[in-house]
Parts: sequence; C-alpha cells; structure tokens
Amino acid sequence: MTTTLRPSGPLQQGADGARARSYDVCDNGSPVGAVSISTDDAFGASAGVVRSLSVDEARRRRG
Repeated sequence: MTTTLRPSGPLQQGADGARARSYDVCDNGSPVGAVSISTDDAFGASAGVVRSLSVDEARRRRG
C-alpha cells in the first residue's frame, strides 16, 4: 500500500498572504479521502495547519 497526496485544486492565496490547498489522499493511485492544509493564522507562513482530513470509511484499516 502506497499512500500519496495529490493536489485537487490550485493554491489559494489571500490578500494577507495566507495560503491554503486541498489534496486527494490516494492509496495505490486511487482517491480514498481528502485533506486541506493552510498557513496558521497566528504564526503566518512559518507554520501550517491541517484544516480538514477525511478518509472513506470503507477504505480505512487496509494497511
């Protein structure tokens, strides 16, 4: 089992310099979930935050 992240959309950049991006979570090339990350409001571009993470129920605990 190989787990990879593939961008699912363009990099979003706010007027204040904040950045965010969404990714597909893939298992052996097949999408099994999603993750969204962004820069941290308090620390700026030097730190990131996982805003959301989901893996399809049927695809969990396979590896």
